[in-house]
Amino acid sequence: MKYNINTLVVCSNEELVKIKKEVSQISTEVNIKYAVETYKEALTIINDTKSNLDAIIIDGTLKEENILALLTGYKNEVLLSRTIILDNIKLDCYNLSASNYQIFNVIPKNYKAEELVISLREIKNKQEKYNFLKISIYDKVAEILKKLGIAPDKNGFHYLRKAIYECYLDPSLLTSITKEIYPMLAHSFDKKESCIERSIRSAIETGWDRGNYEYSNELFSNCVDYEYKTKPTNGEFIAIIVDKLMMEEGRTAY
Repeated sequence: MKYNINTLVVCSNEELVKIKKEVSQISTEVNIKYAVETYKEALTIINDTKSNLDAIIIDGTLKEENILALLTGYKNEVLLSRTIILDNIKLDCYNLSASNYQIFNVIPKNYKAEELVISLREIKNKQEKYNFLKISIYDKVAEILKKLGIAPDKNGFHYLRKAIYECYLDPSLLTSITKEIYPMLAHSFDKKESCIERSIRSAIETGWDRGNYEYSNELFSNCVDYEYKTKPTNGEFIAIIVDKLMMEEGRTAY
């Protein structure tokens, strides 16, 4: 079934031409209803209830623009869940959990058009199938990672979030982290599999040293030995969080 995803794009004219060209080659679903080059213009459209936006794409690297001022200026916080930010995912400025803001996704500037279209479809599907006031699994994963001391300014945070999300959707992937998850992430983020593995490992180790000990112990006490300072493997880390999410819903991954 084809449907229009009414979208606001906030970027330079050069980036807009690129988005239009690449997205149109993949899908006819995306309708760029509005396109502006400044965050001020964008906020006017976002806060206009007559705009009827399904999704918002924002270039988070526009010069002389304040992305935080834009995001915190949303009158309808639900629209933050429909927002995709194009950035190099190096910054911690999207960690807005203290204000209960939920960004749907941050995509690297060297994104593949397929990934952008998939994210737009997920946003549209989420609107049709779920109550936006309920925190999504993607958001839950982000909150768990933050509690474990893994910050959004680390590439490993984003790799882990997607890996956990994909394994939640298809638990059979838990036995194929190396053969299926790493290649999937490498394709999505345009990185080498070895880079994906190292970034995830680094994120886990960093979180282990600075995260919430009681929370970590609650999740991982059955598979690690804190006395000898052992840490979960990448696969164990992903599997335990997936298991936690599924148990909360009365499901099992096995």
